[in-house]
Amino acid sequence: MATILTGTVVTGDGRTVHEPGYVVVEGGRIAEVGPGRRAGTVDYGPDLIAPGLVNIHVHCVTRGPAHATGSKSPTDAEVFAFKERHLRGGTTSVLSVDGFPLWSEYQALAGTHPLKVRKCTAHTPANVRAAEAADGEGLTDAHRRATVDELVAQGAVCIGEIGAGGTLGGGMQDNIYIPQAIAARSGARIDPFQARALKEAVLGRTISSANLDRQALRRAMAEAGLVGLMSEDAVIETIERCVLPSLDQAFAGLREAAAASGRLDRPFMVHHAAASAEVVLELANERMIAAHANHPSFTVDEAIRYARALRARGAVLEISGLNLFTRTKGQEDAEPFLALVRERLVDVVGTDYAAGHYDPVSVALSAIVRRGLMSAVEAIALSSGNVARRLPAFTDAGLLEPGRPADIAVFSPDLGAVRAVYVDGRPVASATARA
Repeated sequence: MATILTGTVVTGDGRTVHEPGYVVVEGGRIAEVGPGRRAGTVDYGPDLIAPGLVNIHVHCVTRGPAHATGSKSPTDAEVFAFKERHLRGGTTSVLSVDGFPLWSEYQALAGTHPLKVRKCTAHTPANVRAAEAADGEGLTDAHRRATVDELVAQGAVCIGEIGAGGTLGGGMQDNIYIPQAIAARSGARIDPFQARALKEAVLGRTISSANLDRQALRRAMAEAGLVGLMSEDAVIETIERCVLPSLDQAFAGLREAAAASGRLDRPFMVHHAAASAEVVLELANERMIAAHANHPSFTVDEAIRYARALRARGAVLEISGLNLFTRTKGQEDAEPFLALVRERLVDVVGTDYAAGHYDPVSVALSAIVRRGLMSAVEAIALSSGNVARRLPAFTDAGLLEPGRPADIAVFSPDLGAVRAVYVDGRPVASATARA
């Protein structure tokens, strides 16, 4: 039996809107889309009936080692909670960019939650070495023996995410490893922003010992309450010991991934940040996905310059919403995100992880709309139709077109509230989330 949804229909291509419009769902697929009102089983009035969002930058939605650091696996309860947060934010499909889980771990929770998950692989020798240098707690011999070729043959659709905040001196160091190391050495508890200030004083944004700035270090130590608890040299040693051991192997892992991508004809996703930007640019081609092109380590001018250079080489530009628009501290970190949207230097919007505090991708899309940077029709395409067009191997959803899966999200006109979510035509959430 067909279900008919009526409201303001946004097809996901960035242009087409039927106001009013209707979508006919039959057998879990979209049967018809068109303008005008029809007597239907569900009428959403002025709300937007759109494709379920497709988020290509997601962590911790499967069992197995997390991140490019090969960290301890999330628990089943954590996996469920992360999936649920994505779903209730209007997302129906995600790409799990934790590259080290085995195929059996990826499949272990299949069917236990309606969110659709596709898998990446990062099983190359240098990437394993980088993970072990940074963390590696979740890696077993089976993970170390696995290869990209094996995982692609089993169904992995992308090579990545290659590099991480833990292996390339980014946010994982700020959120986890540096605070842990400082606490172990001094007993002091510092927050991620204090850890970042210490790290950048010692290694700079580009992560090199040559960037040491002792004056900035003294300021950062005072702000973090470390004066009298640790010497400057002790802080320098602690930061370097946390950040530097994995760096060269992570760069080698980027090159291995690019080679595997060419050999296997699969896209590859890279950690794009100030520390890795030159290597990323060196390797850029039409198969590359440059993750978080808005990385907070970039200045606005750097983010724009690198984005233009990467686009000229054919790379897909992903910007990550993280928790940039809901947190109270570090709001300046949102500026590269907003600048890239203003300059139209974005292909897709994802979330990344933000130490587990990420917001659903619809929050970032709503921020774009509320600031007048794009219409809701254009913004929705950044996490739906753009993925379907640029990365069709990831999903056959993302557009409201006959024959495609009936994965649908219903939003308020400014994308600030999620009214309902359907997966394969079946309602799985309703009136449960606000962005």
